[in-house]
Amino acid sequence: MKNWFTSLNGAIVLSAIALLTELWRAFVDFQHEYSSFLNGTGAVLLGTLLYTALFGGWAWALLQAMRGQRGALITALIINVLFLLVIPVGTLVTYCPSPCPTLWPVMELANWFNLLFGLLSAVAIGLQLGQKKTAG
Repeated sequence: MKNWFTSLNGAIVLSAIALLTELWRAFVDFQHEYSSFLNGTGAVLLGTLLYTALFGGWAWALLQAMRGQRGALITALIINVLFLLVIPVGTLVTYCPSPCPTLWPVMELANWFNLLFGLLSAVAIGLQLGQKKTAG
């Protein structure tokens, strides 16, 4: 298991899982938080376009990282950490500390899974970037 975690494939799979957990979290947020808070302002459209661009960039970075491109790993790490620090940590620290009663247990699970896989992904990618040469 340690060998898989420290491999390029392990880092990519963990980052893909982190992306999926953030996508889950985004669906819940847009359905129950952003849509009511930003109702009628047009900001929901802007938010969905921004999320789509970031998710697309993250997916593109993972595809390029599979080819061993170091810059793609850095991009995946930056986007992962951005989502990791801003959304799940921000939620736990300021918005709705655990246990969060908002949409219990869906939002709570989404937040914790996002935090867990985001951290694992960041560590795995960081280990890859710490190596001299990325290899599968």
